[in-house]
Amino acid sequence: MTRFVIGLLLGVILGAVGMGAFLVVGHGSDYFVSASPRVRELEAGLREGQHEREWLRARLTEANDALDRLESRFVGLAERFELLATQSPLVPPRLRPQVPAPAQLPGAAQDRQRAPALAPPAPRPTPLPRAPAAQATAS
Repeated sequence: MTRFVIGLLLGVILGAVGMGAFLVVGHGSDYFVSASPRVRELEAGLREGQHEREWLRARLTEANDALDRLESRFVGLAERFELLATQSPLVPPRLRPQVPAPAQLPGAAQDRQRAPALAPPAPRPTPLPRAPAAQATAS
């Protein structure tokens, strides 16, 4: 009977060592890990995070496109205002920005066809000279 118990204990010990070696070396533990509810929950969260990331990437692309359009409109308006500032009689020549001639600006011919020409403002009447205050009190 002792031989039987010793053989049984030896078989259990060798079986445990063999099973441990299989789980470590043969990647047999992958099944136990993947069957875990916590791992399944984490995988579902990871998939949801990837979907949100793709959605945000699409929104970022849309926002970048909108900003590019706004930037091009702003640059066009800035060029137009600089052109108007160079042609305005109200701005002294020393304060006028140095801008190339309208024919050299990109799209200048198109702008002139679309927008009506602005008429120069009417001249302001010159104020009448006032009498000096010293002469008014002396008389």
